[in-house]
Amino acid sequence: MKKQIANWGNYPVIESNEESFAFPEQLRELLSRDENFIPRGNGRCYGDASLARNTISTLKFDKILYFDATAGIFECQSGLTLDQILEVIVPAGWFLPVTPGTKFITVGGAVASDVHGKNHHIEGSFSNHILEMEIVLASGQSVTCSPDSYSDLFEASCGGMGLTGIISRVKFRLKKIETSYIRQKRMVHFLLTSTLKR
Repeated sequence: MKKQIANWGNYPVIESNEESFAFPEQLRELLSRDENFIPRGNGRCYGDASLARNTISTLKFDKILYFDATAGIFECQSGLTLDQILEVIVPAGWFLPVTPGTKFITVGGAVASDVHGKNHHIEGSFSNHILEMEIVLASGQSVTCSPDSYSDLFEASCGGMGLTGIISRVKFRLKKIETSYIRQKRMVHFLLTSTLKR
């Protein structure tokens, strides 16, 4: 389907033949075509990533596959957005290990851009918390990779901007929280000035 696409900065805006999939077999059918394409998430990248004449949207591939609320392990399809994840995990006492500037990005986009947050100096980037993920290669073959299995593919895909294949499934660790509220102490300082008369 032809449509106008852009990212967060709304520049450039280009026309793209965008396809989408909701099931693995639909993705394999798209990959069997003799076309060049780039996978695309929710279009919140700051630059011109995932803008091409042919794109494959992951937004309909958005199911939660597993959530261990005791151990804090979460697994989902790559089109699920971070805000959708937060709706599920925060009431159970968990939070994302790394939170970028927007919660409206997909998990696949978080991996492909290897996003980081304000806690980067302590927690690192998103890929530091991935236990395993599935990449669908251009051939249609699905490969489950991790820091210990097919590690070259894993490392190339974290921050690989979708160029190694389509990230289809991600399993990662969460961060334990006590509450979704914060304790705030507000201090107001007054600056006293006086006018000296001579």
